[in-house]
Amino acid sequence: MHAPTSKPASRILLLFACVALAAALNILGWWWQNRPVPVGDNAPGAVPTEIASVSFAPFRRGQGPLNKVYPTPEEVEEDLASLRGITRGVRTYTAREGLDIVPKEAGRYGISVMQGVWLGADLAINEAEVAAAIKLANEYPETIKSLVVGNEVLLRKDLTVDQLIGYIRRIKAAVKQPVTYADVWEFWLRFPQLLNEVDFVTVHFLPYWEDMPVGVDHAMAHIMEVYRKVRQALPGKPVVIGEVGWPSQGRSRRAAIPSQIEAATFIADFLRLAEREKLQYNLVEAFDQPWKVALEGTVGGAWGVLDEFRQPKYQLGGKVSNLPQWPLVSGIALLVALILLIPRAPRLAALPLPRMLAAVLYVQMLGAFLAGTFEFGLSHNYSMLRFGEFVVMALLQAVFAGLLTGELLDRFGRRPQPAAPVLPLAARLAEIRRLAPLYLPFLYRRAAPALQAQFRDRQRARAGEWLFGLFALLAAYQCLMLVVAGRYRDFPLDYFLLPVCGFAALRLLGVWLGGGNERGAALLALGAAFTRQPQPAGTAAGGSFLVEAALVFLLLALPVLVLLIETLSNREAIFWCLTAAAYALPLLGNLLLARRAPPA
Repeated sequence: MHAPTSKPASRILLLFACVALAAALNILGWWWQNRPVPVGDNAPGAVPTEIASVSFAPFRRGQGPLNKVYPTPEEVEEDLASLRGITRGVRTYTAREGLDIVPKEAGRYGISVMQGVWLGADLAINEAEVAAAIKLANEYPETIKSLVVGNEVLLRKDLTVDQLIGYIRRIKAAVKQPVTYADVWEFWLRFPQLLNEVDFVTVHFLPYWEDMPVGVDHAMAHIMEVYRKVRQALPGKPVVIGEVGWPSQGRSRRAAIPSQIEAATFIADFLRLAEREKLQYNLVEAFDQPWKVALEGTVGGAWGVLDEFRQPKYQLGGKVSNLPQWPLVSGIALLVALILLIPRAPRLAALPLPRMLAAVLYVQMLGAFLAGTFEFGLSHNYSMLRFGEFVVMALLQAVFAGLLTGELLDRFGRRPQPAAPVLPLAARLAEIRRLAPLYLPFLYRRAAPALQAQFRDRQRARAGEWLFGLFALLAAYQCLMLVVAGRYRDFPLDYFLLPVCGFAALRLLGVWLGGGNERGAALLALGAAFTRQPQPAGTAAGGSFLVEAALVFLLLALPVLVLLIETLSNREAIFWCLTAAAYALPLLGNLLLARRAPPA
C-alpha cells in the first residue's frame, strides 16, 4: 500500500541530493577561482606601511571635470582625513575647481602637497590656473613643497614646447618652491630642452599604458631600466616618478592584466623597490575615479589604492582575492539555478538518476554564467548607458537560460512526438470546405496535446534562433569596436559566454545521455540552434542568406585583427576571439547546408 507514495518521495530525495551536490560544486568553484592568494613576501615589515605620495582627485560618482561638477569643501576635507596614515603627501592636478582648499586642509593633517597647475589648449583657463597656483604657493609655503606646471601637455599636443616653457618661467619667477613639468618618459627624451627650465624632472612610468604593455612580472625591471635611461639622458637634475601604479579592473592589454591581485602585487613590489633604490615617487592614485571611464573605459576608473567609497581595495603584503565578494556571487548563481529548477521539479524527479544529475548540474552552470553577468555588469556600471547595457544583456541571458533548460528536459524526457503528421492532415481536411466544420473539432480534440507541443517547440526554436542571432550581431559589433577603439574597450566575455557554452553543453549532453538519433548529428550541429532539423534552403529569403554571410565574415575576420593588435600574450583577447568564432560556426554551418541543399 505504501509503495506508490514511497517511490515519489525517494525521487524527491534524489533530486534534493543532486541539487545539494550542484550547490556544493558551485560554491567550491567560486571559492577556488577567487581564493585569496599571498602577494609578495608576507614577512612583517616586508612592505612599507606608508606611501610617500598619491595623486589626489576627490571626485565622487557623478562628479568630474567632464561634467564640471566638483567636490564640496566638506568632501575634500573628508577625503584628506581618510588618507591619514596611508600617505605622507598628495599630488594635485589643478589649483581651482574646488581643490584650492587642499593646501590648507592638508596642512592640518600633516600631509604635504605637490601642487598641480593644469594647462590645456584654452589660454584663458591657463591664465586663471597660473594665477590661482601662484597665490596658493605663496599663501601655504610650508605645505606646498613643489609645483608641477602642466601634466602631459606635450603628450596631448595641447601646447607647444615653447608655450610650455613660457608658463614654467612665469611661475618660477613668482614662487619660492621648486618647479617641474610632468610627462611620460618618451616625451622627456623628445624635448630635452625642458631640463634647463625645471628644478627636477617628473616622469610618468605606467607599464600598463606603454605602447608595448609590460606585465606585472617584468614591471619592476622595466621601470628601473627606463629610470636609468632618463637619468642618463637628462643628467644633473633629480628625477621624480610622478605617476606609477596599476589598475585593479578593466581590459587586459597583451600581458598587462588588471586585477586586484595584479594591482596589489605591483604596488607591494614597487614600494619595496622604491625603499631599496631610494626613489622619489607618487602613486596614481588615491581613489578610484568613475568619471575617467568615459575617457579610458573601465580601466580608467580603477587605479585607486582606495575604491570610490574610500575603502582599501587590498592588503599590501597580505592575501588578496580578485573577487572578495564571491560568496554573494555564488549565492546569486544558486538562486538563479533554483528559480530555473523549482518549476520543473516534477519533470526532473521523473528522470533516471544520471540524467537528473546532469540536468541539475547543467542548470547550475547556467546560473553561474548569469551570476557572472550580474557581477560583471554591476562592477562595470559607471553610467546610465552602461547600466542599460547590463540590464539588456542580463534579460537576454535569463530568457536564453530558460529556453535552454526547457530544451534539455525535453530531450532527457524523450517526450513522444505525434505518430501521424497532424498538421498536414489538418490542412488537407481544411481544404475540404464542406467537411471541415464536421471533422476539425473532433480532430483538434484528439490532437490538441500534440498540436500544443508542436506549437511550443516551434515558438521556442524560433525564439532561440532570434536570440542567438541577436547575440551574434552584438558580438560582431563588439569585435568592430575592439578593432576601432580597442585601447579603451572591455572584453565583455561575461555577456556572451552563456549562449555558446549552454548550446555546446546541451549538444554534448544530448550525445552522451540523449541517445537515439542525437548521436552523430549533434556534433555536426554543435550549438547551432534549437531546431531538431536544419531548415531547407528554399525556406529562407536571399536577403537572410546575405545577412548571415556578412555576419559570419565579421565574426571570423574581426577577431583575427583583434589578435594581431593584442598578440597571443593577451589571454583575454584569445578567449574573446574564440567566443566570437563560436557564434560564427553555427551560422557558417547553416550557410553550407543551404548551398548543398537541393533546389525546392
